[in-house]
Amino acid sequence: MKPDMSLRAALDALSARGERSAQLARNEVSAPVLGGVVQANIIDEVTVVSTAPARMKRPRQLPPAPHGFVNRRGEIDRIEAAAAGGGGRGAAIVVLSGMAGVGKTACALQWAHRHADRFDGGHLFADLDGYRHHGGIAVTDVAGAFLRALGVPWDYIPPDLPERVALFRSLTARSRVLVVLDGADHAAQIRSLVPTSPGSVVLATSRRRLSGLAIDGAHTVELGPLDDEHGATLVAHMVRDDRVRSEPTATRRLVGLCAGLPIALRVVGAELGRLERWTVARYAQHLSDDRQRLSRLSVEGDHLVEHVFDAAYDDLSAGARRMYRVLGLHPGGDFDAGVASAMAGTTTADAEEQLAVLRGVNLVEEHVADRYRFHGLVRLHALHRAERESAAEREAVERRAVEWYLLGAAAADRAVLGPARWRLADHDLRAWPRPFDAGSGMEWFETERTNLLAAVRLASRIGHHTAAWQLCEALWAFYHSRKHYADWIEAHRIGVESAAAVGARAAECRLRNQLARAHVELRDFEAARTELSRSERVIADNGLGRAMVHESYGLLLREQERYDDAAREFESALVISRRLGDPRAIGVQAYQFGDALVRAGKAALALPVLEEARRLLERLRDEMSTARVHIALGRAYEALRRVADARRVLTAAIVTTRSRRQPVKEAQALEVMVVIAREQRDEDLFRDSAQRLYELYRDAGNPRSAEVLRWFGSRG
Repeated sequence: MKPDMSLRAALDALSARGERSAQLARNEVSAPVLGGVVQANIIDEVTVVSTAPARMKRPRQLPPAPHGFVNRRGEIDRIEAAAAGGGGRGAAIVVLSGMAGVGKTACALQWAHRHADRFDGGHLFADLDGYRHHGGIAVTDVAGAFLRALGVPWDYIPPDLPERVALFRSLTARSRVLVVLDGADHAAQIRSLVPTSPGSVVLATSRRRLSGLAIDGAHTVELGPLDDEHGATLVAHMVRDDRVRSEPTATRRLVGLCAGLPIALRVVGAELGRLERWTVARYAQHLSDDRQRLSRLSVEGDHLVEHVFDAAYDDLSAGARRMYRVLGLHPGGDFDAGVASAMAGTTTADAEEQLAVLRGVNLVEEHVADRYRFHGLVRLHALHRAERESAAEREAVERRAVEWYLLGAAAADRAVLGPARWRLADHDLRAWPRPFDAGSGMEWFETERTNLLAAVRLASRIGHHTAAWQLCEALWAFYHSRKHYADWIEAHRIGVESAAAVGARAAECRLRNQLARAHVELRDFEAARTELSRSERVIADNGLGRAMVHESYGLLLREQERYDDAAREFESALVISRRLGDPRAIGVQAYQFGDALVRAGKAALALPVLEEARRLLERLRDEMSTARVHIALGRAYEALRRVADARRVLTAAIVTTRSRRQPVKEAQALEVMVVIAREQRDEDLFRDSAQRLYELYRDAGNPRSAEVLRWFGSRG
């Protein structure tokens, strides 16, 4: 402070006058005091008067509104609703959270400019990155800058944060103030800068979720990437010609390559503006290389997109940075804590903790409960970071990923098809952390579908060929039941090559048979015969393999409606299995033989064969194979007009297939049940069976759903 009379002069005056009695002592301080003050006893008639500070200012610190701002109507509306929610209770706090480069600052400024007039106390803005020291934000400096903007002279600004905060709250207590804090990373930074006046708003942006502010009544607005339409609009705003509008397909591809991230789209717009002779398609092709995309998303050599991801990465702890790098090597689209822990070589609890950190700073998204994924460009950045590790470390992480999915597939396969199935690979399933039943095993297969195919590809790429073919063997239960033919064929072609690469002849034989089955079901009979012919060449002395080839030829002939020829192949397979004494193989091939006899119009001959199959498979507790036998028995009984027996076995098949989430087999049982219901004029049975069959056809995209609807129409 700068008093009118210095303390030294006051002491001199006191010395000249001498001591006075206590009743003459008066000391008072008049006018507002914004700093320290010294009060002394027995200073006669000395009045210390400070010069009042200048009148409070109304700052207007907002940066310009963003150029070419698009969409975000929903987010703007949510900000407005949250800002109005403060009511008379004090300032509203709104946090805009999202990944780096998603446009949080632009959205905040768009709202701020739109509503600037409502804040009679002014607008305060701080880019908190400018106040970052040694990894933390110097909130004391921010508070000081705000006080200065409000008109407080530097000499009157207290040195300590609590005093600055108290003064800030005093000065903003009677007018509505907008405070925009860009780049907050801790709740405490925001709490210190909240005005006390009703109607004020604190609008903060953060890569973090800052969920701790919920106790202060804060509202969080999440920002995600732009969709194709608005991403294209953003690029079009920046390109002055009509290339974007005239190349809609290429523009959609370009937005997809940027995964809708506004900062990347702005770079794209700037570069298209510079490269006036480039078509949008040419620029999209320029960005299509995953390895080069981040480095090519630059303006005049400034790698803007990569820099924002680097900043987010550098803010992480060492453990979170390692998890980020590890997950950059994940082969598929999304992941859970289980595979994350396996890849990182850590506990599930530690993986969950690190995933929570990455989610908290919006580097991963929890898109459904307990499943995470990267934004497309963030994934490339994580991969680039992982590639700085040694080749040995990267391969170790990738092998652990493959082995995790192999173990899970083996556990699910055993749950779905039971332990009696002939398997070439033997896995210690005690290491798999979650028990499966048949239904949950199939559900896991479906959830991990894209990751399982990616794991087969990865296993082959890194030379882990044994894991590649073993994955294909374990995936049979899934592919055969759910009919994902493209996955089935690609995975098995890789598996066949991997089995051949390590000289696993029995495995190659098996996988070629499984591959042939896909071609049979797709009615590509020539491709099926080619695979079966190649399979025969690697059978050697494997008896079960030879029986399997006969069985596959039987299925091929059955689909060609050569039922007698098919029955002979199934019978040959059954003879081999009887000689080998494998009860499950006997049961399955007896089922196939009996089913072919039914289709050949020999239902009476089929019944004893099918009953043998049922007894064997029930004894093995193979419920799914037993359900298949029940469907064949249902057809046989229906042909023989044994309606009660047909309804009994078909009902059992429907119950099993539905509980085990096997829609294809359930539909097959229902098809026979609908025939029986129509023949018997059983309206209730027809309605229930046809309705369920329609739902299964509809969900699978089967065109026969329209046929079922016509059935209903024909019955009024």
